[in-house]
Amino acid sequence: MTNVIIEKISAKKVFKGAKIKVMITTLTNISLGYDIIEVNNPDEAIADVENVIAPELIGYPATDIDFVDTLICESSVNNPIVTMGISISVARAASNSLDIPLFKFLGGALTTDLPIVASGILADKNNNELMPIVMAESVEDIVNLNLKLIDTLSQNYSIVNIDGAYVCRDIFNEIPKIRNLIDEIKEEEDLDILLGLSTKKEIAKDKDLSQIDYLEVEEPVEFDGFLCTDSLYEESDFVKIYPYEMGTITEMYYYINYIMDKGLYPVIFGNNSSFAHIAVSFKVPFVRAKLTSNMLNEVWNIERTITNPNIRRF
Repeated sequence: MTNVIIEKISAKKVFKGAKIKVMITTLTNISLGYDIIEVNNPDEAIADVENVIAPELIGYPATDIDFVDTLICESSVNNPIVTMGISISVARAASNSLDIPLFKFLGGALTTDLPIVASGILADKNNNELMPIVMAESVEDIVNLNLKLIDTLSQNYSIVNIDGAYVCRDIFNEIPKIRNLIDEIKEEEDLDILLGLSTKKEIAKDKDLSQIDYLEVEEPVEFDGFLCTDSLYEESDFVKIYPYEMGTITEMYYYINYIMDKGLYPVIFGNNSSFAHIAVSFKVPFVRAKLTSNMLNEVWNIERTITNPNIRRF
């Protein structure tokens, strides 16, 4: 549809998650879309949206996301958080104009593959984090397994951080205990559950990682399981992707395909519900999100939409 015309793009400050953020809203002649971004300087971001990029996009079709993203990239705004926020906002307006979910607008009507979502359940003061990776076909199984683990952990830990994970003194001392817990539940539920660790390279050095299935660090280290890194390394199986570092949805699409062409697996990091739609539409196999984020819940909503295609959500 080329008659879905962008009429206005605005931005304003909003208070969300105990922080002042910026909501970017795209208004077309028949629909509305938005995205909420977190930036260091909200006033500067608002000025970039309304004074720099918005005038370049008004009058063009929101449904031509490739063209819109090209105009965004050609602007003088260098903050990828702002440009990605506008890209998502326009894409949401476009999908709403067609009365379809965002993942179907980006990936096509036949998109059905869901990613595995992993959330940290135990962390320490050094930001090391343990996460169960539930290899389940149903998102409901992932949700129920996380709830069961959290309920069990509540018997041994009392402090919960802002991300919804329990807190311990040293994550490496807790690995055997969590490993045993996961193995017990794995046998009870008849599910394949991996134990993942998120840490820093210098901290992981010389540590016993024999009970870890998935290691997430910034740079490669010697490891027998899966290795997740920020950049493309021959030693790694996974590559981290932070959507707000990509610039636009289109750039992210090409980057994800580049990673897959290299025989690696992209992993999306973030808390925005739109990232769930992007992961599904671009067939990203693995998503990392906080327990308190909208990501896991949104993947579950997408699963419901796929199962019941007559469901309509804004």
